Amino acid sequence: MNFTATTKKPNQTTCDALIIFLRQEETVPEEKIIDALCANQIKKMRESGDFSGEASKVRLLFGLENLPRMILVGLGKNADLTLEKLREACSITAQTLKTLPVTRVSIMMPKIPKASPDEVARAISESLILAAYEFPYYKTSKQNKPKFDDIELLVAAKDKRGADKGLTEGRMIANSVITARDLGNHPANVATPEHLAKHARAIGKQFPQIKVNILEKKDIEKEKMGGLLAVSQGSNEEPKFIILEYLPKKSLPTVVLVGKGLTFDSGGISIKPSDKMEEMKYDMSGGADVMAVIEAAAMLKLPVNLIGLIPASENLPSGAAIKPGDIVTTRSGKTVEIVNTDAEGRMILSDALDYAKKYEPDLVIDFATLTGAIVVALGDDIIGAFGNTDKHLTALKAAAKATGEKIWPMPLEKNYEIFIKSDFADLRNTGTMRYGDSIHAANFLRHFVDYPWMHLDIAGVAWATREKPYRPKGATGTSVRLVIEFLKRFRK
Repeated sequence: MNFTATTKKPNQTTCDALIIFLRQEETVPEEKIIDALCANQIKKMRESGDFSGEASKVRLLFGLENLPRMILVGLGKNADLTLEKLREACSITAQTLKTLPVTRVSIMMPKIPKASPDEVARAISESLILAAYEFPYYKTSKQNKPKFDDIELLVAAKDKRGADKGLTEGRMIANSVITARDLGNHPANVATPEHLAKHARAIGKQFPQIKVNILEKKDIEKEKMGGLLAVSQGSNEEPKFIILEYLPKKSLPTVVLVGKGLTFDSGGISIKPSDKMEEMKYDMSGGADVMAVIEAAAMLKLPVNLIGLIPASENLPSGAAIKPGDIVTTRSGKTVEIVNTDAEGRMILSDALDYAKKYEPDLVIDFATLTGAIVVALGDDIIGAFGNTDKHLTALKAAAKATGEKIWPMPLEKNYEIFIKSDFADLRNTGTMRYGDSIHAANFLRHFVDYPWMHLDIAGVAWATREKPYRPKGATGTSVRLVIEFLKRFRK
């Protein structure tokens, strides 16, 4: 989509559709100007109760001066109005525009309490792009319907500079989210570990400031990454350990991002039920999110040194596959008894978290579709956030509020450590108690860190089985916008 900010008045635009956002039961001065263009139809609808600006409600008007159509979109009550409410309204707007023969769209930029013009503009461009997202790669019938791809934002002269900045940033961030979505939506026969590695190399070519290094199996063996090697041994696809480095300035703080890259997870010998197993192609969403964040960091020129580490593998059953009861030595030297081969994510992350130590990081954040237990606990719209650094978890909460990507702090309960102690090795990869597995998994990972660390369990949010505002079914890229916002504010 092409976004521009303009100081044109509504009656000066020559678009296919003019979008007006209205508050519920409360008019603003700009509304009188718009009402004059449509013979006071807005006032009449308010008086009759046909439309009063309720959240997510839409009305289409025709017969307007110099305009083929006007679309009214409700924002809800002013007391409840936030940037996230605006994103939801933009999502409804995008769905409406998809049904109409329009290519050029004008939007009157609304005022959102406590939000700057650049924040409002960024929310609009981000959410319109993400709400219009489609994944048509494997459909043979292509629909040649018009697409709204030329969007101008009507702003006051004093707001234009901020709006220009916000529109540009929103487009960059949204396109990075789409990177993560596309990677997660590709089928596992395409999106293999080698496919992830090729995508990383492509990012390196597109952004010369990002250095890419791929560790092949022989290199992984030299690094003694026993967790990654054990998980991958049941597959014909060789593992990869993907390293991306965005290092703009040595004196800047260093953050390492670790992403689980399970390109397909059958559960291994402890095989999963067949129902919904096809969705396990998205088990590499953590790795996709890491690539997306680093791509966005390069575009936005974020003042932070970022390293991305992605252990990539398949988890399949075969004669060569790891078995329950096997004992594995991880890169750290710690031994792990494999109790359940479907608890493979924590195994490959253990090696990556240990590898992260070589960068002497100020913070490490891992992204992983790690446990079904987090979905039971928090549902499909909230990220479980664990960590050993209260300061950074507080900052992450602030970023969550700004982006609408919700988190909930989860406990690293020390008393639960007894459940991951093994009789035969240092650790076991699942807890002796069935309940609380998201905590057991986080406690397991904690054994491989000696630095400030946050663990984001994105199992519930990385894949949508129901339509959500600006998140269609399939891979969502959720956590990308959250972490970019966090990194923009990052301090040691």
